[in-house]
Amino acid sequence: MGEYFKVFQLAENVYHIYEPGGVGSSLIVGRRQAMLIDTGYGFADISAVVRKITDLPLRVVNTHGHTDHAGGNRFFNKVWMNPADKATYKDYQKHQKPLVAALFESKRKAAGKGPIWPEDFDRMAWYEAGTKEFCWLINGQTFDLDAPEERCNQTFDFEEASEENHLIEAIFMPGHTVGSVMFFDWKNHILFPGDDLDYSLWMQFDTSAPLYTYKKRLQQLEQYPIEAILPSHKKQLLSTWILKRMPEAIEHLSLEKSRRFFHPRTGQPGWLYKEPLNGESPDGQDTIYITYQINNM
Repeated sequence: MGEYFKVFQLAENVYHIYEPGGVGSSLIVGRRQAMLIDTGYGFADISAVVRKITDLPLRVVNTHGHTDHAGGNRFFNKVWMNPADKATYKDYQKHQKPLVAALFESKRKAAGKGPIWPEDFDRMAWYEAGTKEFCWLINGQTFDLDAPEERCNQTFDFEEASEENHLIEAIFMPGHTVGSVMFFDWKNHILFPGDDLDYSLWMQFDTSAPLYTYKKRLQQLEQYPIEAILPSHKKQLLSTWILKRMPEAIEHLSLEKSRRFFHPRTGQPGWLYKEPLNGESPDGQDTIYITYQINNM
């Protein structure tokens, strides 16, 4: 397992568990509990990697219901998710998993490479496996990783918080999917946005929120003392620059400046807008990419 997953420690007690499919899951370790944000594709047992890092009671949460973030749910007894992503999760379980596997196979074969999953991967078991039990998040719900487990299902008065609390807040952020959730670590001041904030923003899905809704909600994050951002598909922390720049890119977006785009897995048509950054980005990125549907602008 250790060879399949790559573990990067990005801050004190914050680990990013990256897998060959190009996605990472984030582990935050407190004094009394730990939290795993997303579970990856589920091709290999991510719980075994987590247990090499910590043996504390574990809270597992999903940023959204896509297979590359929730496929590994099968290795845990209970997972927290926004109930607004139920339909997305079910669609990926029933219809998208075979397409995910087929796309990986075709791409690897074209590149002259072997399978992306481990040798002992049971494909049929992966198709059939799902989440054993979901618990449903509420917007603003907090998890205190320095407190006993029973204190986790609550909202929290941040004026009463102290350095003794390691709080993780669930922030509902309809965007990439209508049920997408960002998680904010109030101790480390790191935002974990899943696929909801990165230099590539995929908003062309039938279950994506309108861009104007996402833009408005995104600007509400300015009230949080965010110092760094860790998207799921990056291996390093990003600056907060993208948080301020993304709404501007959405404002600049137009059909005339976009080109036709087809999703590589489903073939679903959409539009792709590219915002050139001209050396502005402190993260070394040169473009913001946004995919979208015309009726989702």
